[in-house]
Amino acid sequence: MSALTLAAALALLGFPGEPASDATPKTLYKPEMFQTLVNPDCSYCVDENRRVAGALRDDDRVLAWIRGDHDGGAIPYRWFLVPYRVISDSYGVFVYDPDADFVRGWPASYDFRFHGWRNGVMAMKNVKDGNVYDCLTGEAVEGPAKGTFLKPLPTLESNWGPWLKAHPKTVAYEMVSKFKPSPLPTHILSESKSTRPAPDPRLGAEVRVFGLTAGKSHKAWELDGLLARGRRVVAETLGGHQVLILVDPAVRSVVAFAPETDGKSPSPASIAFDPQPADPAAPWRDRETGSQWNIAGRAVAGPRKGQTLRWLPGVAVKWYAWAAEHPDTDLVKTKPEHAANSDH
Repeated sequence: MSALTLAAALALLGFPGEPASDATPKTLYKPEMFQTLVNPDCSYCVDENRRVAGALRDDDRVLAWIRGDHDGGAIPYRWFLVPYRVISDSYGVFVYDPDADFVRGWPASYDFRFHGWRNGVMAMKNVKDGNVYDCLTGEAVEGPAKGTFLKPLPTLESNWGPWLKAHPKTVAYEMVSKFKPSPLPTHILSESKSTRPAPDPRLGAEVRVFGLTAGKSHKAWELDGLLARGRRVVAETLGGHQVLILVDPAVRSVVAFAPETDGKSPSPASIAFDPQPADPAAPWRDRETGSQWNIAGRAVAGPRKGQTLRWLPGVAVKWYAWAAEHPDTDLVKTKPEHAANSDH
């Protein structure tokens, strides 16, 4: 008897068929829900700070890109990321998913648009070639490029005031009158929640983690646990590679770097926390030269001034989303009492 005939016979006898796999992605594509912002006019952070003085707060959350021309730039959530969710621009494609609670940057393009949700995570579509991408992993999940990945841009989360003070010459988008600040979302969209898979029971679904991938290895750390111990460096090994995680609770920034400088001829950079830094915004020092480094992985003083560390694609995100995309991920429950051995 063929498998198909057997299945039909079992069904007639009242036996259920094989259940659908929980791993099958759930999708809901509603591209009309959010208009994508394409190629907005740019300015400088110092100029925009003056333009909207009083309306732009020091604690306004920003997505900062930390490499490239002008040493990067910053995008205030309330002006751009809350109302648009996807920005498709010459500096990068920047995404904000408040339901899964993450922000990321992808390679520059004018062709990406908000598209909907997959596995409780935002999706975007390249309208030029038809490929649909997962906004968290950058994987093409539908279309001719299916199975390939975009390369993430080096980014971090920060606050406007500290970013401006440390990076006064960086770029911003013009906060002209057509852009109005919007409050950060306080509830989860039903459209997003309806596509969530079964939760991974190792951690609460809404708990935020810092996730990092190296090759085929994935690991996540409880974000609050990382932040609870103050400014520091966490030394880890992932996929056979050394990783340095810089933690700055003052701006709730957690960023991963390789222990080496950028460039064609990288050199080792053994970064350690300096409890009495000459520059409070750069409280890390390398053991090789004594140069001081800030949270963006940039040397601001010493022999290596101007050099940068090689950024690694870490992201802060809710556990349900990270686990859905990386079901084989390791998890480190970084409660304060478990973190002591990681301090350097």
